Amino acid sequence: MLGTSDRRSFASGSRGQSSITSQTRSTSPVKNPDDLLKLEKPVTWITPDPRTLRETVKQTGSAQALSLFDNVWRVAQGEGYLPRELRHVLKDELMVSEYRFAAEDRVPMMDEKAMEDVQQVFPSFDAGMARLITLYNELSAIREMVATTIRFTNKSRSEATWNDHIHGPTLRLAVSGVPHVSAENITQAAIAKAFIPPSRGELETLGGKMIDYALLLQPDRELAVRIADFVNGFDGPRSFNQSTHGPLCYEPTGVLIETKIDTRRRAEGKAQLGVWLAAWYGRIAKFAPRPSEDVGSLNLPFLPVVLVVCENWELYFAFDRESEIHVCGPLEIGSTLTVDGSYRLLAAIRLLAGWVGQEFREWVERCVS
Repeated sequence: MLGTSDRRSFASGSRGQSSITSQTRSTSPVKNPDDLLKLEKPVTWITPDPRTLRETVKQTGSAQALSLFDNVWRVAQGEGYLPRELRHVLKDELMVSEYRFAAEDRVPMMDEKAMEDVQQVFPSFDAGMARLITLYNELSAIREMVATTIRFTNKSRSEATWNDHIHGPTLRLAVSGVPHVSAENITQAAIAKAFIPPSRGELETLGGKMIDYALLLQPDRELAVRIADFVNGFDGPRSFNQSTHGPLCYEPTGVLIETKIDTRRRAEGKAQLGVWLAAWYGRIAKFAPRPSEDVGSLNLPFLPVVLVVCENWELYFAFDRESEIHVCGPLEIGSTLTVDGSYRLLAAIRLLAGWVGQEFREWVERCVS
């Protein structure tokens, strides 16, 4: 371990800048995952086989984490992700087997005001009809995203346009029925200077390595007050996360997401996610220590990260190994190029969002207790 005087961080490489603009995003020299090995707490991307990855998750001792992995794996393998209520529409259209359909009905929620409005016109309109209409609306949205994806792959568009028309809508559609979880565009969120991960070598503009989206925990009123009291007690930057950008101060980030529209920039996407992971783990390490008997219960089993390259989405799990961070994967969780792939993707994201609203939330509650 290098001494403090030997450590080179962003502060020395940036000539003392205290904030990073979005312009540094395109000029950062950190474009390869191997550069992350120069961090004082290195980030290593690992590609285990699925069985080994499952065993790694199992070794965390978290039943919820293992359940998440198993459920995502089943979806990735094509099991039970299509809404069975629409079997009469989708079975012939997609030419799929029965095992692709869910064993239970989905319970999508129609907006309460929309429900009231429809009942004014159609008094016999009930909850069952509302669920079907919501599922049909979802199918229409999926078809539109697929058509847009095909159009964008044939005629190139910018990353911002992909995010606006495809990636953002996909995330919002996925989490729309998950309580207390939101999909936030954080392309303008820079890592606060205090939380930029220190490095062993010359790694300039680490603070400018922004990512595109995050799944945020939106706490209920009681938890929001506790988080605010917790954060406002910090001497340094008053943020639960590693950025002081808007909602990131008081809404913990449970899943990190980076998008690219060029396969040649895949490595750069991994580098950006790696920097954010290093900063996030560095930030939570600064939390006030808990009593010794609670230390084990404070640890998260992992932090999920998603890399999107054009229409293809990949899931990784980041494990804190004390002296380094391992990012393991990928699991291919879907594609917006087809209706079938989009349903698979939405199912996987909903599972991740559910984990944010459960195990991740429980961890946040322990942190601020």
